[in-house]
Formats: sequence, structure tokens, C-alpha cells
Amino acid sequence: MKETISLLHPFSAKSVGLKPTDLYYFHSKPHENALRGLQRKGYGVAIDYFTSSFFPYAKTIKGVKKRFWPVSWPILKKRHAWKKQHSIFNYLYTSVMPSTLTIINMSGHGSAYCFNLAALLKKQNKPYIAMIGGMHMGNSKDVLNYYNNANHIIVHTQVQKDILKQTNGFRDLEIKVMPLGVDTSLFKPRFNVKEKSSLLYVGRISRLKQIECAIDSLVYLNKKGVTGVNLTIIGPISDTEYHKELQEKVRSLGLESQIHFKGPLKQENLIPYYQSATLLLMPSKHESFGMVMVEAMGCGTPVVAFRGSGGPDEIVTNNVTGVLCEDVNYSQQVYNLLVNKKVLDDMSRSAVLDVMQHWSLDYTAHCLEDSVKFALEKF
Repeated sequence: MKETISLLHPFSAKSVGLKPTDLYYFHSKPHENALRGLQRKGYGVAIDYFTSSFFPYAKTIKGVKKRFWPVSWPILKKRHAWKKQHSIFNYLYTSVMPSTLTIINMSGHGSAYCFNLAALLKKQNKPYIAMIGGMHMGNSKDVLNYYNNANHIIVHTQVQKDILKQTNGFRDLEIKVMPLGVDTSLFKPRFNVKEKSSLLYVGRISRLKQIECAIDSLVYLNKKGVTGVNLTIIGPISDTEYHKELQEKVRSLGLESQIHFKGPLKQENLIPYYQSATLLLMPSKHESFGMVMVEAMGCGTPVVAFRGSGGPDEIVTNNVTGVLCEDVNYSQQVYNLLVNKKVLDDMSRSAVLDVMQHWSLDYTAHCLEDSVKFALEKF
């Protein structure tokens, strides 16, 4: 019988500030591509999500089945509360037709549903892998039981692994790193498209992302006499109030002609923006992996991020493929790069080479296959 691998994202689109179509076409593409690689090697694969719809349904996206399970709790206004969601539909399906191996992708705090599903899988003698996307971990009894009963843990950066290995309750657990790669045949430079200086932000419109720092950088450039620079902001709106605040800030500064909000774009439609941008700005203080950094670097666009924010510390080689800076000098670092073309060109070339060597889809697929084989060998 064919071995089946399912990847569960136990949340609905709305709970993470996305639209259902984002889950079809944009969300978690490196995981999807890695599963597609397993499918080519004979495994059955599926990706599971929760949905606000009243009936389960499925979509097949480029050969990979995505299943959507209705949220059964909470019922009313908190139905899309992050980490509160349950789906009796997914639970019952798993109780009758469990996958050979289940990968559960959730934040380090987990959720009650994750704990319940993991207990069911253990009762069925079915292994599960706990995949962690964020940097912050819970330490309750339920959290520790969940991770201790997992076959192993997957994180996306060595930084995450190192932090976990220093955390009580996790030191003795098996932890594997699966970097999230990109398709280097798509995310590649185009020559002669970076003639004008332009800044780019790609990610959720959320207060945690500190997008105001990107706007402040443009203000600083204008004050220093670096003119003609635009800032493009791309991504879904997770925080409507914050989005309004950003737009008001732009209006009050008179920057409507220099700052453009594009909303969410399909992954393939992001490529021209990466290719034409001079710098990718990542001003968040807390990033897990930050897929957009790798995508931008593959297109020859260096990254400016905060030191100590998580994923950037591993992805960005300071002063080689971008800059890791402190709070007080973020705008200054953006300015320093834009006025030094030689340094910028060297960083651009180094970024492309680094992605080809360390962040390819092939390597992601290899790491996932290694994890799957490791889990199944023990059963």
C-alpha cells in the first residue's frame, strides 16, 4: 500500500489574515513543492487546512490535493481566532483514514486542536512530525507532551534549532532543519532593470512587521537629498487599523507619489518587483524564516533587516548579501547602500550565488524526504 504524507496547517485563511484563494495559490509554496517531490517518488501527499465553509471540500493545485475542513469551534465571533480553532471534520477523518505520517505545522505554542490530534495519532500508533514556524515557544505541560511525543521536530533555520536546544524541555529532542528554498529558474536576476533606486517591502500588513520603519527610511533619503526613490509595499492586510495608520502617515508626509500599496500578489507576479528593486526592507523585529528574503536575494536584491530578529540572522550574511542593523541606524544603513553602487552591486551578485548554493528547492525537498524517511524507519 502506498505510504501517505499529510501536512496540516490547523487554521483557516481568515485567522491568519488571508483569503481562501491565498491558501490555494500562495501560502506555503516551499512545503508544497517539497511534497510534490515526494509525490514524484511514489508517496501519496495532501495538504490540509481549516475553512469557514460549512462543508469539507478539496482543490488540486498542480497535482497536489489541498483539503479544507470546516471549523467546528469556536462557533460565532471567535470562529477565526488564531490558535483557538478546532475541526471535528478533520479529526473524524483522521480517526478513520489516518495518513501514514502527519506533519503538523503550527507556532511554538501549539493549540488545543494540535494536542488532541497528536493524542489521537499516538493512540493509532501513527507518527507525527511537529513543524515550527515561529521563534517563540510555550512551556506548558500540554506543549511539552506534544513535542516530546512527536517523532521529531522540524524548524526552518539553524538559529531556531540552536535556540530550542538551549530551552528546557527541548534539549534532548530530535530537531531537524528544513530550509525553505525557492525555484532558482524563476527567482533570478534580470539585467538592466535596476537603473532607478527603489525600495520594496513584501509581507503581511501587520503592526508586528514595523512597516513604518520602511516609510521612515524613505523620509530620511529625501532629507539627505537622495531623490527619485520609490517604496512599493506588497502583501495582504492582516491589520486593517494599522493599514489605515500607514496610509495616513503617507498622506501626512506628502509621499503619495513615492509610496505605493499593491495588495497581495501571486508568487509569480512578485518576481518583476524583486528583480527591479534595489533593496528589500525587512524591518520586523521578529521573523521566523522570511521566505521573501530568499526570493529577493535570488533575484539579486540585497536585504536590510534587524540583527537578532530571527530568520534574517541566518539567511542574510551581514555586509555580503545584505545588512543586519540596529534600531537606531536602519534608515542610515539604507542610505549608505543606495549611495554606494559598488557595494550594492557586489551584494547583489553575492546574494544570487548564496541562494543558488544554499536555498534551492532541491535542497528543501531533500531535507523533507530525509525527515519523512527518518520518521517512517522508526515505525
